[in-house]
Amino acid sequence: MWNALQYPAFRWLFLSTLFSLAGSKIHRIALLFVAYQETQNAVWVSLILGAQFLASAVLGPLMGPLVDRYDRRSLMVISNLARAALVACIPLFAINSMPALMVISFLLAAFESIYYSSSNSVIPEMVPESALDSANGLMMFVQRFSEIAFVALAGVLVAGVGPAPAFWINTASHLLAAGLLALLPSLAGKAGRSNYFQAVAEGLRPLWQNPVLSRTIGTLALAAAFGSVEGALGIVYAAEALKIGVQGFGVLEALMAAGAVLGLWATMPLIKRWTREVVFVRSLALWGLAFASLGLFPNTIWAGVVMVLMGLLNTMFIIPARSIIQLAAPPELRGRIMAAFGATMQSAVLMGTLLAGLLEPRLGVLTVLWLSGFTVFLVVFTVMLRGGIPQLKAGPQPS
Repeated sequence: MWNALQYPAFRWLFLSTLFSLAGSKIHRIALLFVAYQETQNAVWVSLILGAQFLASAVLGPLMGPLVDRYDRRSLMVISNLARAALVACIPLFAINSMPALMVISFLLAAFESIYYSSSNSVIPEMVPESALDSANGLMMFVQRFSEIAFVALAGVLVAGVGPAPAFWINTASHLLAAGLLALLPSLAGKAGRSNYFQAVAEGLRPLWQNPVLSRTIGTLALAAAFGSVEGALGIVYAAEALKIGVQGFGVLEALMAAGAVLGLWATMPLIKRWTREVVFVRSLALWGLAFASLGLFPNTIWAGVVMVLMGLLNTMFIIPARSIIQLAAPPELRGRIMAAFGATMQSAVLMGTLLAGLLEPRLGVLTVLWLSGFTVFLVVFTVMLRGGIPQLKAGPQPS
């Protein structure tokens, strides 16, 4: 899994993302704590999270042409510097103003979208195709590790000394990440300077015209629309169906994160044995069945086993899917396509969250879980009956 780190450019990207995410996870807990503490009202928490979603889902594709036109190293450095400045504004003057926190959250998500569109689009240029799955796996490892290590640290930090130090830690982490990114070589965009909104449309069009992209992203989006009900109903499932309360819910989420980390070691050997396309669809189909079993067999021990399995399978379909999308995207459109992919998934997750809120009062949490999981399986099974994901030819190697 670690062989992608032998490539210096990717190594600097990996380290910068680790430092950036470490601060961001701490910042997120502190921000939500401040929003609730100041207002004692969950509405403001929802509005701040909604502002972040709106920036990612709407501005992400609109800013995609920047990633394809300009130097990606510069864009990633600017993104980190801008986020450092924005986070520093919170303890300086915005910590008691909910409207200001909403605006800052919106802008943070916008610059974060630029960073991740840039980083995902340059990975195929930093490593050869043989190491692409390893590179994507390591980037996913950074995310999961941050969720396990730094979210817990954030809770202890905020409870012990208050939220302000958490914001300053995040500011410092973004500055450090920007410094590491400055060590990268120039990563010039490959697109021309045509009409800007025409360039936005060019980045969206392959999502339904390119058969590899349309099937891969379409399958993931439909699966996410139903599979993301787990995020909304997990606490309800733990408290009402399993009777294990919020502490049990935390344990289940930790088990899923641990399974996702274990999946990093299982994914690469499977891709070598089969293909990315086969590992993607089979893992996603099994994920749907595992998810459905939570509603069919509401047992605490079984739920713990399934959460580990779901985390493992989540890694096993996300890594090959990301590699497929990166390789299928033309280099001059890759930044826009990765931005559109991120926005599509954000929209699908929002749909799943709304779906959970609509169905759970009418059907009950167990029915919604097994029905959603089985729907994910049916979506993937239909794709498999139609021939699965078209296999890509070998892509160009980085210089």
